[in-house]
Amino acid sequence: MAGAVATAVVVLAEPARPRGCGCALPPDTSGISGVPREWQAAMARRDAGTAWRLLTPEAQRRYGSVKDLRGALPRLAPDSHGSAGWRLVRQVTQGRGTPSRFLYLLVEKRSLRPAGAVVVHSMADGSADGRVDPAPAATVRILEPAARATVDARPRLRAATGSPPAYVVVRRDGETLGAVGSIRGADGWDTPFHKALKPGPALIVAVDADGGGRLSYGGVRVTIR
Repeated sequence: MAGAVATAVVVLAEPARPRGCGCALPPDTSGISGVPREWQAAMARRDAGTAWRLLTPEAQRRYGSVKDLRGALPRLAPDSHGSAGWRLVRQVTQGRGTPSRFLYLLVEKRSLRPAGAVVVHSMADGSADGRVDPAPAATVRILEPAARATVDARPRLRAATGSPPAYVVVRRDGETLGAVGSIRGADGWDTPFHKALKPGPALIVAVDADGGGRLSYGGVRVTIR
């Protein structure tokens, strides 16, 4: 996912790296932030040609042709029942200028219901190079908490995954990422949030990756007390 108007021009230098450090700069998603909206607009128009051009080469091979993709559009199109916005809920990257994947989730603003998802592939260097791999359905199962449950501010979670997934809490006013590599206890419960979460309605999202690196997700709407 207004500010005051400045009266002076400030030139910002690229952040310096420590001497001798081979670490990468943070990813720059400015050139791809509009890609999910482009995909959504193409789906709404049933514009298979534009949708095809937005696909990654791997996704193009999977769908075969523009004609075959056209038949899949109703299944791939986001299904929002009200005003919704795209949220960046997961990034897999080694920094700016490296092959990266970004999972964007379309979330209804009032209900926090997930209505669609895409994975955008990019070099994360600020250029408009984003290409889409559709994630048409939620396939990761969050076993606990149950939908509509009221949970503690540091909820323990249980997902049907072989290892702990990445967790994020989506609220109407923002997102909170869980700790990287959340601890899974012997009882199968994950503890991804070390700080108390903001109370109120929330969507808990779990993001997993298969052996080939493809991202999948699942979500459950809860109330945090």
